[in-house]
Amino acid sequence: MKYSAGIMSASFWLLETKTTAEYMLEGLSKSEIVELALNENIYQVDSERRAKRMAGNLYRRLKDFPEELLQFFVNADVNSSKIIVLISILKNDKLFFEFMYEVFREHIILGNYTLNNSDFNIFFTNKAQQSEVIENWAEKTVKRLGSNYRQFLSEAGILEKDDKDYKIILPFLDFRLRELLVENDFEPYVKAICGES
Repeated sequence: MKYSAGIMSASFWLLETKTTAEYMLEGLSKSEIVELALNENIYQVDSERRAKRMAGNLYRRLKDFPEELLQFFVNADVNSSKIIVLISILKNDKLFFEFMYEVFREHIILGNYTLNNSDFNIFFTNKAQQSEVIENWAEKTVKRLGSNYRQFLSEAGILEKDDKDYKIILPFLDFRLRELLVENDFEPYVKAICGES
């Protein structure tokens, strides 16, 4: 998977992700979900272009999820649902996953539950030294990515604003959800989110 800043045009989309999962469980293909988004405005958006892009993005997030995990997701409580959405985003964004694994996870392991702007800046600076793609991004792109990461983590319920910094909230992972994630090779995402080694 290549580095991309495409996450900037996406949102967390909790309810829309659940809607997409329900259609996938009914056996609908990506093109059928796109058609529904265009013809029935299932995501309640203001343009066909946005509806089409959302449908494609949401389908891509969930396409590698086994049926059992999709089934768990559509029936899950809000906290578990948010974790699943976050994992679906991480699974499709290499850089965001690396941030979670290398920075967020490490903070928890070290018992440091505070993230500040310098944590984001250092991460992006290091990545720019390792990748020509990231090195060529404008400063405003990097700032927006950091802002998006914070927004997604806040919506997932595992980060909250605390004065100037951000406080990491350890997630509660339902036993059955953890089991399903580990059984289906999602363990690196569990480790990233829960701060496990």
